[in-house]
Amino acid sequence: MLKSLLGFWSQEHSLTALLVILIIRLFVLVPTRGGGFFITVTSDMIFYLILLAGLFTMAPNKPMLVLFSACLIIGIIAHSAWLLLDLPSLAGWDFVFTTLAVLGMLIVTLRMVYMDGPVTAHRIRGAIAGYLLLGTLFAKTYALINHIVPGAFNIPATLIQYYGESGEAFYYFSIVTLTTVGFGDVTAVAPLARSFVMAEALIGQLYPAILIARLVSLAVADKVKT
Repeated sequence: MLKSLLGFWSQEHSLTALLVILIIRLFVLVPTRGGGFFITVTSDMIFYLILLAGLFTMAPNKPMLVLFSACLIIGIIAHSAWLLLDLPSLAGWDFVFTTLAVLGMLIVTLRMVYMDGPVTAHRIRGAIAGYLLLGTLFAKTYALINHIVPGAFNIPATLIQYYGESGEAFYYFSIVTLTTVGFGDVTAVAPLARSFVMAEALIGQLYPAILIARLVSLAVADKVKT
């Protein structure tokens, strides 16, 4: 079963599955995780399992696999200890290593999307998954910044009360920043936080343009070959 699961994630259609799982987690589980321990654990398990399976099968080389998988495992241990044993001192370790693991997953996902070959529906969905991973990466980065620099973000009391100190409120903030909606209910205060927010807003505008250009060029190149 494990072999077949890993084999699935090494195939192109795994990009579609990745997108579906990310949508469920970001738009269903994360917004409702403040509702109870079971939802929180389920959301975390899905998140870490998808990262672990993806990194083990899609990493282009062994050094990258070892590096990002090690980061993920350390992040899982720190997060579990923080959640189950109530050790907030491990929150920083959780944010650091989980951020690096998400970065690794983003790299290997985009590598599969942009590699030479025909542009399929799976690749297009994978590009969308990469966009959501980008939002996840910035969300984890914001949580880390807010942990290092308390008060780096102005967050409504209702969000803090609902999510606690888990940093999950930054998923919402990251997505609205990435899409440049910017409702203004969460704002960056510290200079470092503002720098990352500006970078995410810029990337959010450039990503679709670069994505379309790259996929069109791949489609043209494949048509020329055939």
